[in-house]
Amino acid sequence: MASEHMSDEEIVRSFPEEALALLSAEQRAALDSILARLAAAEKVCDLVRISLSPKLRQASEKKTHWWDVGIAVKEWEALAKP
Repeated sequence: MASEHMSDEEIVRSFPEEALALLSAEQRAALDSILARLAAAEKVCDLVRISLSPKLRQASEKKTHWWDVGIAVKEWEALAKP
């Protein structure tokens, strides 16, 4: 079954259009907002994880600078503010 290999985010993004049509515009906007915040938070976590791990830093194609993490945090903050 394909859903076994999908992340929670992928499952939510693949909701059938009929199911999404049952949501109000406000509920749909909230769902989109939550998914955007999740993606931004995961980006921050990934950058921090890479910057804290010598193995991951060495394997990374692009050097992670503190300002890259700062920019990612600012993006998340912008999405997290109501």
